[in-house]
Amino acid sequence: MIMFYADLIFSYIGVLLSIAFFTLMERKLMGLAHYRKGPNKVLLWGISQPIADATKLLTKEYTKLSFLKYSMFNSGPSTSILLMLLCWGWYEFSSSITPTSMKIMIIVSLMSLTAYGFILMSWGSNSKYSLVGGYRAVAQIISYEVCMVIFMMIIFYLCKSFKMSDLKELQENMWFMFSFYPTFLCWTLLCMAESNRTPFDTAEGESEIVSGFNIEYGGGLFALIFISEYGMIMLMSFLSSLIFLGGMTMLMVKTFAFCTLYIWVRCAFPRVRYDNLMMMCWKVSLPYSLSAIMIMSIN
Repeated sequence: MIMFYADLIFSYIGVLLSIAFFTLMERKLMGLAHYRKGPNKVLLWGISQPIADATKLLTKEYTKLSFLKYSMFNSGPSTSILLMLLCWGWYEFSSSITPTSMKIMIIVSLMSLTAYGFILMSWGSNSKYSLVGGYRAVAQIISYEVCMVIFMMIIFYLCKSFKMSDLKELQENMWFMFSFYPTFLCWTLLCMAESNRTPFDTAEGESEIVSGFNIEYGGGLFALIFISEYGMIMLMSFLSSLIFLGGMTMLMVKTFAFCTLYIWVRCAFPRVRYDNLMMMCWKVSLPYSLSAIMIMSIN
């Protein structure tokens, strides 16, 4: 029990530190893509820029609200970061107190609850702009989660197991990224849409809907939203490396490469229109995923 909680605490510390320096890496790579320098002033090469940004956000003044209104306003970011940490906390540690066979399904179930964070943020803000952004975010996430779960079921059906160790054994000769290349491409698209990430950040498009569901947030609560978003990006990269990129061999390197792909796509492609994004899910991704699982079940 003590070892389990020690693993859990170290996991959370590692995730939070990784999120901080992932933002630094993103700003550096985007600077290179845009032919500018990016963060380079704070300490050496701007390496302490994430710490400076976090300190600035956490020390800003809070909005003065009554207790009831502040509870509603605070519930959205708190729910989002709690769900993100719970998803990381259910991974297979060296010391575990629960069976490992169904942990991936618990993680998927927790990921499906992230829509409630957007609902609470948009509802608690008491703003029509925030409410419109929240509606768009929830519709987008629920739509793309359906296809994601179906693709996961296809892989687990082929493996006849929910254990990550079995996925690693089946990918010793060839990664699933190569043997199921169209599925991997569709999975990557779904991960970016699920993470509400450019070019699919239609719920948070500053140039279109005034920053969407998080328009009323600032300071420490905005930092919580930011941390939960980047934590889910890293989680999706982590799961993609486990399922499609050979399992647990050199896992951190492959997760880093998948995170870099997110940044490259953000720099390379413009934001898509919201109706095109939703139609891509219901008219392309969902029929493809249903036909794929039907073919697998026949074979």
